Amino acid sequence: MATNPHWDRYYSQTERRTPPADNASQNYARIKGLLEKYAKLLRGANPLALLGMRTALRMGDPPGALRIAEAVPADAAIRAEPDFQWMSASAHFLSRDYAAAQRPLLGLFRSRQSSESQKAAAAYALCGVYRKLNNTLEQLRFALWLHAAAGRKGMHWGNPGDIADLSVYWAVSGWDLSLLLEAEAPIDALDSFVSRNPDLAGIRLVKYSLAVRLTRENRYEEAARIYQSIYATRRAPRMRHLAALYHEATRGDLADQQRQEAGYRMAEFISANPDGIYFNDALWRGYQGYALKASSESRLTRAERQALIDSERKLKDDQEERWRAYLILRDVVRDAGQTGLGRQAAVLAIRCLRGISVRFERQQEIRTADIALSRWLRRSPKVLR
Repeated sequence: MATNPHWDRYYSQTERRTPPADNASQNYARIKGLLEKYAKLLRGANPLALLGMRTALRMGDPPGALRIAEAVPADAAIRAEPDFQWMSASAHFLSRDYAAAQRPLLGLFRSRQSSESQKAAAAYALCGVYRKLNNTLEQLRFALWLHAAAGRKGMHWGNPGDIADLSVYWAVSGWDLSLLLEAEAPIDALDSFVSRNPDLAGIRLVKYSLAVRLTRENRYEEAARIYQSIYATRRAPRMRHLAALYHEATRGDLADQQRQEAGYRMAEFISANPDGIYFNDALWRGYQGYALKASSESRLTRAERQALIDSERKLKDDQEERWRAYLILRDVVRDAGQTGLGRQAAVLAIRCLRGISVRFERQQEIRTADIALSRWLRRSPKVLR
C-alpha cells in the first residue's frame, strides 16, 4: 500500500484498473497518518523513509516528502543513498526551492554509489537548477559534462530512456548545450568560462562556439585568434579575410560608390561560404530543427518560454549567411539604384534568398523580398542574367 496507493490489490492482474481518485487519496491520507503516528520508525536505517518519500512525490505532495526526509536523523546512513538524495532534491525542486535542491543533487552526482544513469540525471537536473538560479557558468559546466560523458560512452543524453523517468527537469531546449552555447549564455559568460576552465574536458567546443558568437557580432579579428589557437585551420584564415572586407566596408572616408562596392564584395564572400562563417558546424549536425522548439516547451514559465522563443529567433537570423548577405545587398541595391552595381547586387540578392535553408523560416518575408527584387530588375533597362 505504501509503494503504490493507486493500485487496488483486490483486483487480479487481468482485472486491474485505476481506482477512483478519492480511493487513492484516502489511502495516502492513511499512510501519512501512520507515518506521523509512528515517526520514531523513521529513525532507523530502513527503507520506510524511502517508501514514504516516494509515495508522497507520486501523490503530488513534495512538502510531505520533505517532512519525512527531515524526520530522518542527520547521521543516518540512508541519507547517503542515491534514492534518498534524488527524492530530496526532487521535492525541493518541485517546491520551487531551487537553491535547496543543489546540495542533494551535487551529493548524488559525486557519490560513488551512484550509477552512470543517476549521475547523468543529477547533472541534467543541476542544469535545470542553475537555469532557474540564473547561474550560467554552472549550468554550462554540467551541460558540458553531459556532452563529454555521452561522447566517451557512446550515449546520447538528448533522449536518454534510462534517465527520462528520473528527471524533474525535462526541458529539451532549456538544458541543451548547443542552445546554451549558441544563444542563452552571454558572450562575456562564455569568455569567463573559458578563462576559468582552460583544461576542462570539452573546452575546445566552448572556445569554438565563442569564436562563432564573436563572428556574429562582426568581431572577426577576435574570432580569428581563437580559431587559430584551437587549430581551426579553415575558419581562422576565413575570418581574417572577412575582417579585412568588413574594415573596408565600414570605413568612414569612402565615397558612396566605393562604400557600395565594398559592401558588395563583403556580401559576395559571405554568400559564397554558407554554413562556414556564422553557422556553428561543430554543434549542429542536421538536427537543429528538432532542438529549437521553445514555442511548444511546457516545462518553462511563460517568461522563460518567451525569452527562449526570442533567443531562438535571433539565433536563426544571426547564423544564416545568405540572409545576412541579402541584408547587405539590399542596402547596396537601394543606394546604387539602377546602375550596373545595383543590378548585379539585386541578382545576387535573389540567389541568396532562394538558397536560404528551410531552418530559417520567414518564408513569407523571403517570398515578398524575392518578388520585389525580381520586379525591380524587370524594370531595369539592362538586366544581368
